[in-house]
Amino acid sequence: MMRPSRFTIVILVIAIGVALASVDLFRLEKQTLVLYATPALRDLLEGFVVPHFRADFSVDITIVYVSAGEQYNRLRISGAHPEADVFLHASPLFLEKGFAGGYFLPFTVGVDATIPATFKSENVTGGHVWYAFTWSPLVEVYHPALGGPPDLASINMTFGFPHPLLSNNGIYAVLFYENVSAAAGLRALAHTVVQPANARANILGVAEGDFAVTLGYEGVTLFYAKQGARVTFGLPILGGQDYVTPVIFSAGLVKGHPNPLASDFIDFLFRDTVQANLSRYYFRSVLPNSTAPAGGIPLPAPGAMTIDYNWSNWSALEKALPKYVIGG
Repeated sequence: MMRPSRFTIVILVIAIGVALASVDLFRLEKQTLVLYATPALRDLLEGFVVPHFRADFSVDITIVYVSAGEQYNRLRISGAHPEADVFLHASPLFLEKGFAGGYFLPFTVGVDATIPATFKSENVTGGHVWYAFTWSPLVEVYHPALGGPPDLASINMTFGFPHPLLSNNGIYAVLFYENVSAAAGLRALAHTVVQPANARANILGVAEGDFAVTLGYEGVTLFYAKQGARVTFGLPILGGQDYVTPVIFSAGLVKGHPNPLASDFIDFLFRDTVQANLSRYYFRSVLPNSTAPAGGIPLPAPGAMTIDYNWSNWSALEKALPKYVIGG
């Protein structure tokens, strides 16, 4: 019987090493909970949610901050081996679209009965497509030198229209204008020279003088205002009417997610300890009778109209997005 050559033994050792490395990588993926999240949630996640969840469940967590459209495309091309376990985004559009495409699982959180209908998807077989775990009103953000929010029906100054194909902030700007006045939206676009790709860049654009007015999230605006950014805000006003548009930060469960703690993480977001501390990070609880964060707009606001969008109509909203791209 021939004895294996030294070269054969080396090849076998290399092959075994590669196999073991693959096993270790697979174990690492299963042991690490991967979250896709909007940068708007960075301080809330890293300052409170993730440390407390890690302490309770002894699990490593990786957060990937990429714009909404890019993260959806990453999930779509990953096929049956997704990198992410959970999506945490400011709009349910990609969650509804992804569920229709077979990329997300239906689920039910333990406190489902206490969550208002506006903060969860319509019922589907197996539960819901998404749940909102926090929210923030869309606000008109402007430079303090203006003295007050300009009426968006007749705006004639530089505007920062957030990019609707890259940013959830842009999706909400389109949602607002399409439900109130598409003509005013196109007027704002005509005064836009910069289209920020995320909510933070949107607010900083006003603070740094790139444009005078934009639509952004109250929570992100408060964060920068508390740090000294020269911005102020109020409810969007159009044609003399104030509007409340809830920006709902939602969780979705990725189909084929590699980490079994994904569902536990989503449930954790609705614990009293998390909901009670949202205002510290300038966001609002989805549970009834929640209060505004310090410096936030008191709601309900007298005379303001509320836009509660039915996100199951996501495809109609998506079709409107391209016309709000500069040069689109």
